[in-house]
Amino acid sequence: MTAETAALRGPLRKRESNLWQRHEHDWYVEPVWCSGRLFEEEPFRGFVWDPACGQGNILTAGRAAGIPIFGSDIVARFDGCEVKDFLIGPHEYVDNIVSNPPFGLCDDRKVGTFPFVEQALRYATRKVALLMPANWVQGDKRSRWLETTPLRRVWFLSPRPSMPPGDVLAAGAKPRNGTTDYAWFVWQHDYDGLPEVRWLRRVP
Repeated sequence: MTAETAALRGPLRKRESNLWQRHEHDWYVEPVWCSGRLFEEEPFRGFVWDPACGQGNILTAGRAAGIPIFGSDIVARFDGCEVKDFLIGPHEYVDNIVSNPPFGLCDDRKVGTFPFVEQALRYATRKVALLMPANWVQGDKRSRWLETTPLRRVWFLSPRPSMPPGDVLAAGAKPRNGTTDYAWFVWQHDYDGLPEVRWLRRVP
């Protein structure tokens, strides 16, 4: 293993990281259709907060769907973005949280916790929807923990979306064909049952 390869290793490393240097804040940009299709198929009542909103793609899709939505991030990447570290609370409670989170904050393998996910479940009173690698359902500790949560649905995305680093897109690069499978993990606080598996397909 070279030093360059070792530097790219980390929790839930995106497959694209062998093509681009890993972003400092795990800022990887999903196509708007990923959240657009979620809002078409998954009902959300009340307000939605994206606490890792990046350049605002989820906000754009939510507003297009008529959903009251607002965002924040650890770095302001557009005018009007509130700067806030999601892991440092307390925060106000909100009906729903929908986000493409920094994967490195979603699985702390050293201590076996899931900081970003647990924080989202703490502050959303109705639903949490997080865009994650599809294989996040696997792994012994993670799967056992998921069984203790109100996981309602897993929406697999088809075709595979390409999610390059945001600064690469800002420099003018074009997304390539995706090589990693992704899914929306949706938790619902009043749900007590087995999770449902569904598919979200991009509409031509």
